Amino acid sequence: MCYQVVERFSVCRCLYYRHSIDPCAAHGQRGHTIQEKTVLVGYACSSHGSHRPEAAYGTGVLPDSGYGSGAYSTHR
Repeated sequence: MCYQVVERFSVCRCLYYRHSIDPCAAHGQRGHTIQEKTVLVGYACSSHGSHRPEAAYGTGVLPDSGYGSGAYSTHR
């Protein structure tokens, strides 16, 4: 079976890059199929990037939950 790697943005699933087909011995024969393997990259494309949750805060940084920040550490 032939494989084709396709890179897509992880949130919106828009196409980032479609690689060439990695052919097998059966390539081009009747009934042969090409299986697409998807690799997720980045966050969102430029068209959907403004819908990111951190954009709502204006700073590009999500507020800190306090978890792991040392705010409540017992090792003072």
